[in-house]
Amino acid sequence: MNIDFMIERLLLKVGNRSINIRDENHKKRGLTSVQAETMLFFEKHEGASIGQLKDYLQITHQAARNLVERIDKKDLLIIKVSQEDARCKNIFLSEKGKALCHELRKEGSFEGERLLKGFSEEEKTLLWNLLERMEKNVE
Repeated sequence: MNIDFMIERLLLKVGNRSINIRDENHKKRGLTSVQAETMLFFEKHEGASIGQLKDYLQITHQAARNLVERIDKKDLLIIKVSQEDARCKNIFLSEKGKALCHELRKEGSFEGERLLKGFSEEEKTLLWNLLERMEKNVE
């Protein structure tokens, strides 16, 4: 059997299972996976714009704007008009949003540990490097 095909199928299987677990965990908090990813983006990129989120998620500007609006309705974000350009908005996490991100990282670490159980640090580093190369191949 073609090893490239077998690797692709196995990656999809592991990825789909991880996504399903993530979706179940996020649903408990009233979030979708994309909303959780958005929260973590704004945690890492404090004051980022909707345009920067759009580029990060590789979605349309309208989709990014709608996503931010839905999360904002949950009181997880603070949106401020940019001082440099009044057409642009800078987005920050509210205190409630920061607390939620802490929970998301903690839970994600637990799932990562479960996924990589039995791997040495060297194997984890090797896997990381290989996955980074794979990601570059599909960009």
